[in-house]
Amino acid sequence: MTSPRHAWRAALSAVVLAVSVPLVATAVARWDEGRPVTLAAGLGWLVVCVLLPLVVRKGSRPGVTRFTTAATVWGAGTVLAGAFPAATAGPLPFPLLAHAASLTGLAAVSALQLRSARVAGDDQPLAVEVALFGTVTAALSWDALARTGHGGDGWWALGVCLLLVVAAFVAASAVVLAVEHASLRLACAGLGLGAAATALTAVTAPTSPHTADVAVVAAVVGGLVLLTFQPRGGHVRHGGTAVTHATRRLRVAVVVPGVAVLADIALDIASPRADGVLSAFFGAAIVAAALRQAATARAIDRTRRTLSFQARHDHLTGLRNRTALADALLAPDRVQSLVILELSGLDDVTDVLGVGVGEDVLRAAAANLRQHVTGLGGTTYRVRHDEFALLLPGSPEETVRHLPHVFDAVAAAPLQVPGAGRFPVAAVAGVARVEPGARAAADATLPLVHADLALRDARTHPGMLGWSVYSGTVAAQHARRLLVRERLTAAVAEGCIDVHFQPIVDFATGRVVKFEALARWDDRELGRVSPVEFVTVAEESNLVVALGEHVLRRAVGTAHAAGVFDAGARLAVNVSVVQLQSPGFADVVREILTDYRIPAHLLTLELTESVFLDPDSPAERVVTDLARLGCQIAIDDFGTGYSAFGYLDRLPVHVLKIDRSLTQSLTGEGNGRSVVTAVVDLANRLGLTVVVEGVETEQEAAICRSMRAGLGQGWLYSAAVTSDRIVDELDREYPVSPEAVR
Repeated sequence: MTSPRHAWRAALSAVVLAVSVPLVATAVARWDEGRPVTLAAGLGWLVVCVLLPLVVRKGSRPGVTRFTTAATVWGAGTVLAGAFPAATAGPLPFPLLAHAASLTGLAAVSALQLRSARVAGDDQPLAVEVALFGTVTAALSWDALARTGHGGDGWWALGVCLLLVVAAFVAASAVVLAVEHASLRLACAGLGLGAAATALTAVTAPTSPHTADVAVVAAVVGGLVLLTFQPRGGHVRHGGTAVTHATRRLRVAVVVPGVAVLADIALDIASPRADGVLSAFFGAAIVAAALRQAATARAIDRTRRTLSFQARHDHLTGLRNRTALADALLAPDRVQSLVILELSGLDDVTDVLGVGVGEDVLRAAAANLRQHVTGLGGTTYRVRHDEFALLLPGSPEETVRHLPHVFDAVAAAPLQVPGAGRFPVAAVAGVARVEPGARAAADATLPLVHADLALRDARTHPGMLGWSVYSGTVAAQHARRLLVRERLTAAVAEGCIDVHFQPIVDFATGRVVKFEALARWDDRELGRVSPVEFVTVAEESNLVVALGEHVLRRAVGTAHAAGVFDAGARLAVNVSVVQLQSPGFADVVREILTDYRIPAHLLTLELTESVFLDPDSPAERVVTDLARLGCQIAIDDFGTGYSAFGYLDRLPVHVLKIDRSLTQSLTGEGNGRSVVTAVVDLANRLGLTVVVEGVETEQEAAICRSMRAGLGQGWLYSAAVTSDRIVDELDREYPVSPEAVR
């Protein structure tokens, strides 16, 4: 069955054949009165047009149809011009009109290529370059023909002008397209040669027949080059975006014609010649140059607007960016509130569903925020990857009433993206007041600083709200954090962080079998700083690795000097997930054990449950390396975090530490005792050691003993002691009560 494409090509060949038959008959009949070479060129070209659609295979030249049609027009016009060399069409010479008509097919091809060679919005249309270059080319061609005696006058001059305009347009299109696209250079060379040779054939035929014969053969050669090297798709698309292309176009379309015009003017001064047609051409060139200048100015203005938009807007969400926000804060005219909104949960979407889905969720969140905030009379900005800024009218006290609805708008974003609904996205916010009145550029950033501080406070103390408003308290807390970070950096560098040791007691014997090393810091400016405070600051400021290594070295060295390991007791040291992810942490532990010649099984590394969430995390691989080294691995605060019991089977865990909150529930009326009993029973079945934290009363110790929990730690036995009391704790035997309170 014939495909539609082949049927269309067959139909085209039939049409070309139908046109060609009467033309062949006319050529045969007029062979003696006509121009044989011109007739032969036209007839040969028509034969090519008949055969070409039939021999071209499917997919080899999808654009051949347009070019075959254009070539048929050229062949038909050439045959008619050769058959009636002395005829007229009204007052105009018929050969000139026929040759001009033959070029319309090439002009149509040029116009199609010019339209498709650029995309909308790129600089300016190529037709503007063609208009200027073509007008100058026509003017110079007329002057050259007139000086060589081919210009003529009267109706002949008018016919020549018409021919030159069409030919110059085609030639100029070929030059501009060749400059724009390297892949079009050979095809455009053929196009330009065909146009120029056709024009030369027409104007030289009456006075220089041999020149006309050579020119028409050259036109056929140009057509063959065009058909041979045209692009596979017929047209080149989406080009001209490179700056180098624009530079070359400027040189060709302005510098080259400009130099040529100046040279012709100099020639006219040296050899004056009164020529109204040339003046008209030069006038048209001036108009074309003015049009090009206007188009260039418009393109520059459009580019300036585009760059200005891009400079002040986020490319992903279309929201205004941080630069636009800074401008808005420079001279506020009323009291406003600046809200910095941070999204959480986007990383989960990106990790599981990919970057594209994560960006879709971000765009949905941005659209929801813009719609909601615009309804409140405010403006939405995107200031970082997962942070938005909202500039709302009114004081912070008024603004916080709208934040629950803002959070709802963010939470709705994943539900609008297919596949992302199972990933919750939440937000926290920091709010700051924007005072009215002009201010310096440096002061304009103060609301941003204040909102960032409030956001940090909201992250640290989210409570039940999820936002924080900047205040003196927030500022004081920030100043405190900065001071703690500064002093902590110096303390770690100088080795001023001390280590205390809390005994861990065997429930059955009352003997101390282990110590937990706890960091302590007394600063000469800050006094006693809570571990909760300075460890948090260390994690925020990337000091936690250096702090952790210092505590580990100091704890092992102090315990070794106090005889802890010689007595067979163990030492437990807390390790953060940041340390586990730090390159070379296992090597640091191995080095410390080697330096003090301590058996690895006497060192326990305590980790929180959140470390083990990702089965492929670097932290888990380091934990496995440490276990192979011989160290014991303890899970700290068990029962309060994620409680993923599955990792007890896949990881080398040796110790479970039951959190103090569960210990305090042992004597209550809830299910605390049942939970602890289940955990202890599970640990015993798995061969793990259980350490119960926060044991403060004999009753709690007796209950733990009845559950067959192994070890206890808490104020019932001792708070953390300094290094000089380690020996006393090793010799002490705490009383063991035989009864459990039920």
